[in-house]
Amino acid sequence: MNNLVGCALMPHPPIMIPEVGNQELEHIKATVEAAQQVAEIFKEGNPQTVVIITPHGPVFEDAVAISIHPRLKGSMAQFGVPELVLGFETDNLLIKNIIRNCQRLGVNLTELTDDIAKTYRIPLHLDHGAFVPLYYLTKAGFKGQIVHLSVGMLSYEEMYTFGKAVQAAISHMDKRVAVIASGDLSHRLTPDAPAGYSPKGAEFDRQVVTALESLDVKALLNMDSNLIEEAGQCGLRPVFFLLGVMGGLDAEVVASSYEGPFGVGYAVVAFKIKGKK
Repeated sequence: MNNLVGCALMPHPPIMIPEVGNQELEHIKATVEAAQQVAEIFKEGNPQTVVIITPHGPVFEDAVAISIHPRLKGSMAQFGVPELVLGFETDNLLIKNIIRNCQRLGVNLTELTDDIAKTYRIPLHLDHGAFVPLYYLTKAGFKGQIVHLSVGMLSYEEMYTFGKAVQAAISHMDKRVAVIASGDLSHRLTPDAPAGYSPKGAEFDRQVVTALESLDVKALLNMDSNLIEEAGQCGLRPVFFLLGVMGGLDAEVVASSYEGPFGVGYAVVAFKIKGKK
């Protein structure tokens, strides 16, 4: 599968963006440098399309979601920088392939149309979970198309299967594709953390990063449910999706970092895909 040029887990705190974070970037140097490294690694693979899954798009209880609009735009207006805007064309052909493979594998997928958006009062734009990683790719020169996916509250096994559906869809494309799972880990690392403190937060992050780096799906599936509950995270379903995308492939870790200075775990783990196992 030579057209899958790279996969990565990336965090999405808006303060990672210099125009938003300003001096706060000093506290997350490792994360910023790793994000820049991922962008440069992807640039070498020259992807024509980037597939990105985010936990901050429209989230349904019983389905994952895919944006089918021909162009998606977003800004940092919510974070005080309205002039910082990104816009991308969507890859309609890859979207059709993903829909077809989800049907084949029994993954419940909702297409985000205008009617669906009106019914559920959903804004159809790039949320910050997608915006932040795409900002770094754009800075490195990416000008291609995107596919915007949102997690659903499906089981972890189903999120893995969703990743397999996307892998199959990519394999039928005659173009270079990169995949990003956007997600932060525990939000409970320190006493002043956004979700309060739990001593289990750091252990959750350690187990997730270790399992992801070794592509150990079973280790994640066997994680203690209390540990997951205590962590207060938004990255586990994107991680299962990413592991599904890489399922059965020979993947090598080419960039990795982790830190949590603001009480939230920021992990960057990037892979180069070397082919099938």
